[in-house]
Amino acid sequence: MSAPLRSLHPGFSGRIRLGGPAVAVAILIAGCGGAAEPAGPAAMWDPCGLPAGLLTESGFAPGSIRRDVATEPGWAGCGWSSERAALRVLFSADGSPDEVAGDGDTHTEVTLANRTGRLLHTGTSDTATTCTVALPTAGGGVVRVRVDNAPGAAENACTRAERAASTLAPAFPV
Repeated sequence: MSAPLRSLHPGFSGRIRLGGPAVAVAILIAGCGGAAEPAGPAAMWDPCGLPAGLLTESGFAPGSIRRDVATEPGWAGCGWSSERAALRVLFSADGSPDEVAGDGDTHTEVTLANRTGRLLHTGTSDTATTCTVALPTAGGGVVRVRVDNAPGAAENACTRAERAASTLAPAFPV
């Protein structure tokens, strides 16, 4: 029989101390063994994972991320900001660009990054302040890119939304 390991703390034997990590590992493994909950439809692609380089190229700071922008059920989304605008990128695994438009929205067909979608703005609002690009995915989903400009911004929100959608499109789900 081997001698117990010397403890660095009086009153504890080495055998007990070595058992602690094994118990911790067993607890961790047991905690991971439950049945997995099914992912919601928006969990298939997470806009919050857009590459920092593409966000910067779009004119928005990757570190300004907000994860609380998706307020509609079935949608995942994140937002970023710049000095004069805010960007929201939202995704739903179910839907089409035609279904994104609300009452009173003006929608124009637009083709960006080989995807034909919709450019949307509310008919009563100034397109210089808010605009959305809605692009389809091959799997039947839709990506929404919304730009909200600060009052007095030099660039039209629709121009900025189209540019952002084109720049970010390589990272969108196919």
